[in-house]
Amino acid sequence: MSFETIRKYLGYLGPVLTLWADQVTSLREITRDNVRDVLIQRPGQPGLDLASALRGLFQALKQERLIFRDPTRGITTAAVVRLPVPIPTDQLRGLIDRADGAMAKLVAALVAIHGLGKRETPRLLLEDLDLPAGTLAVRRELARHTLYLDELTHTLASGWLRERHRRWPRTANPHLLVSQQTAVMDTLPPVSSMVMTDIFRPLGLSPSKLRQDRILDEAKHTADPSTSYAYSASPPRPR
Repeated sequence: MSFETIRKYLGYLGPVLTLWADQVTSLREITRDNVRDVLIQRPGQPGLDLASALRGLFQALKQERLIFRDPTRGITTAAVVRLPVPIPTDQLRGLIDRADGAMAKLVAALVAIHGLGKRETPRLLLEDLDLPAGTLAVRRELARHTLYLDELTHTLASGWLRERHRRWPRTANPHLLVSQQTAVMDTLPPVSSMVMTDIFRPLGLSPSKLRQDRILDEAKHTADPSTSYAYSASPPRPR
């Protein structure tokens, strides 16, 4: 790395290393949870900058065989915590209003506002929704991504929970979304892709198209689309 990059990285790392020095005796003891804790306290670009510096530090230590595992590996969006912006157009707001039923409205909001995909939305678990904290954990391949719910989505989620409990108070299905079929099935499956298709067909937009529009809209509001709250990939690698 250039001296300028190293100096910047040390500037990002200094406060964190000072903090950790009071908690551990070696960087070998640092875990993913330690990394996530410091990243989540630095929303936006500061979190991404720190993530790059931490990744560079631990990759170098592992390359020199001074540590055995890289605690930054697999951490993706934990560095970025941004509340969602309001629905950008009247068309999208009207789309959610037109969705048929409490579950359909929540699904439409999760896709339109938070950019969730058609496949990951049915896999959401009931235990991952924390209404008092206003969060929803999305389990992804390498890590869990936390959504910070806007007021509309929070209201829709609360409404769906009341409807879910009213219709199927004794269902053992652990998924947030259930249908008349999955609520009573012994295998406890998520709702099918057909259910998702049926939700969006009357709205005139596919989930993938709606999600794509959401990504493009978010890109207009950020200097770099990779810093979007719902779409950022791994923090940029050090150059």
